[in-house]
Amino acid sequence: MSQVAAAAGVSKGLPYVYFPSKQDLLDGVHLRAVDRWLKATLAHLDTDHEPAILSLKKAFKYSILYSAHDPICRAIMAQDSNVILPDSERVRAEIRRLNDEGFRRLLAEAIEEGSVRDDLDLDTLILMWRATHDTLIHAQNDRLSWAPKQKNLEDLVDGAIEVLFNGITPR
Repeated sequence: MSQVAAAAGVSKGLPYVYFPSKQDLLDGVHLRAVDRWLKATLAHLDTDHEPAILSLKKAFKYSILYSAHDPICRAIMAQDSNVILPDSERVRAEIRRLNDEGFRRLLAEAIEEGSVRDDLDLDTLILMWRATHDTLIHAQNDRLSWAPKQKNLEDLVDGAIEVLFNGITPR
């Protein structure tokens, strides 16, 4: 905390006024990063006027593109072991809440619309979604990854959307 205070140019005790503990400070950093990610992703959606499947594709794409360029989001989404990750039920609960309100709701709407398979349960779809999403962020940024480096992350994401959504759309 003294390093944080020194970097901010404030007294050693001031950070404790806003963050009672180091864990609260770390939670605040992570929650702020998640909030920026959410706002950046939602800026590309028009859920009131577009089919749920289109919102899902946009959410997938822009979530990855944002996360890949924000160091804290990238670390959280890709579970980067070189960074202090959220070790807080408060942060995990917020991420679960956002997933439920966003991706899970859109997937359920897309199933109702008939644009996503109804023979896969919602939890399986969420797992497929998250695994693909987080792997793309990790593969693009991991220097030791087995994945070949892509010159354009957007092209990689567009290809993954095609593969993922072809697998979850009705046959």
